[in-house]
Amino acid sequence: MSLQKYVQQLKPIQENNTNYVNRVQTLLCEKGMSPPEFAKYGGKRARIFDKAIDDGTPLETDSGTFPLTWINDSDRDKFKTAIGQDAKAYNTSLKSGNKFKPILQNKDGEQFTIKQIVKNKMFGGEGSSGEPKGADWEDIITHHFNVLVGQEGFDPKATKAVEEKWDDFDEIGKKIAENFKSQGITKPMVQYGAGKSKSNLSSFWQNPAQGVKGGTDGTPKTDMYTSNYQISLKKAGGSQLASGGQGETLATFYAALQHFSTISKEGKAVIDEVIKEIKDNFEKLSTNYSKGDLEKIAKDKKKQGKLSNTDKTALTQYITTEEFHKDFNKEIIPKLNSITDAKEFKEWFIFEAMSGYSKFKEKRAVASVCMEFSADNGKVTKFIEVAPSGLTKGLSKASISGKIKDIASGAKIYAAWKSSGGNPYSVLRVSSYGEDENFDEMTLRGCIRKIIHEDKISQAFLREEVGQLDEFKFIGRTFDRIKKMGKNAILWVKNLITKIMKAVTQALNKIKKMGKKIFEGLFKFIGLTPTVGSTVPNEIKGFVTVV
Repeated sequence: MSLQKYVQQLKPIQENNTNYVNRVQTLLCEKGMSPPEFAKYGGKRARIFDKAIDDGTPLETDSGTFPLTWINDSDRDKFKTAIGQDAKAYNTSLKSGNKFKPILQNKDGEQFTIKQIVKNKMFGGEGSSGEPKGADWEDIITHHFNVLVGQEGFDPKATKAVEEKWDDFDEIGKKIAENFKSQGITKPMVQYGAGKSKSNLSSFWQNPAQGVKGGTDGTPKTDMYTSNYQISLKKAGGSQLASGGQGETLATFYAALQHFSTISKEGKAVIDEVIKEIKDNFEKLSTNYSKGDLEKIAKDKKKQGKLSNTDKTALTQYITTEEFHKDFNKEIIPKLNSITDAKEFKEWFIFEAMSGYSKFKEKRAVASVCMEFSADNGKVTKFIEVAPSGLTKGLSKASISGKIKDIASGAKIYAAWKSSGGNPYSVLRVSSYGEDENFDEMTLRGCIRKIIHEDKISQAFLREEVGQLDEFKFIGRTFDRIKKMGKNAILWVKNLITKIMKAVTQALNKIKKMGKKIFEGLFKFIGLTPTVGSTVPNEIKGFVTVV
């Protein structure tokens, strides 16, 4: 290369006319062309380059803009042979050792390598808007696929968009269409284009459970569809979808729970275990009493001497409210965590995350197959069947493909549980009772409060203290008052606990009949709510919007 090139870079001749700010910005965003860049879109950029040389169109280099010619016919022939091939083949044909050899020259005899050609707007650089984005690729593929299957114009909007703006992407469009057909897609296609409105969402998705805010992103999963496929489309190497946040993840979680509770044998087994755990823990109340004044009795040998052997045994087995909750949570939370560990639950979670089965009002928006394509060589790089065989008929009734089952095994879903009241040890706090107070008998707290409220003995003794005591201390204080009167306190407690257990059993039996909302009912009954997170396999990250 001549010395003049370097002199010009250090001290441009037309210094007074140079906008240095613009020049610096340009240099920062410019980058040289390369085999992968020329190979993009089925060699489209390579063809633009080749035509520019043949037509004498000035090309921008790192040292100026001017027409270029081939140094020799051999390099020209290698380049033309490589057009449309993958980057590796192109790279090999134009390399000399480990460096690109100069293959081009200007009229002054300065020689240039491929990498000295600037990626400007001609080649899609400098923020060029001349390259397709997501919806544009959907139009290109849809149009060329319809041409391929003999139904040109089947989607007139897609055809119009291609004819007006994307006719120079015909070559890569045809290749992609051919590879779509090789996957078994044969019917004419329509680009969906339903927008992102929240109005697309089902009411369930926006509020998947009582007091739970769900997802707000109304973007359909389906990008294009045929009579038997609803396709979620992604471009290989494109940006991944942003996380949908906790609302999107919670909606997916509750949707998976509905399938898990009604369809899965594993889900029904988990439900039985949770209900059994609740009953087993409350049966302990027949011999476990709150600390309060009973602790004083337990430490006072004179008072103990006045108690029967039965009473003495009972007193050694009591618990405080906090101890009860700690023990209860210790037992129940592992059972709840078994939900997210269950194989079938993970399968339903991934199915929902990829399909949007429960998400949309319009079932056309639900994807039956997820596909990824290469804009460089036109290949279908991923064909992930969501419904069996990827067919729309698998969405008439939720059905999981074998592929999703395989993928789900690599997913991790976890839930952190917190009290719906904020403090896990304040769930059972008694408040002052009104004459017409209503109790939610579908909650553990409501069952206990109602029975205590209806108990005439405890109300007669401790009505004035009811607002200061939790339920278990309330029971303990009443026990002490009854004992002091020489009455059978143990019998009273056992009768009270029997009534509480009856109320708990009745509530759980009703919850068992809630069908797809059974887990929602159980969470409410226990007084726990989940915060959900997940880790999904890299293979599907571009197709899901969960945390």
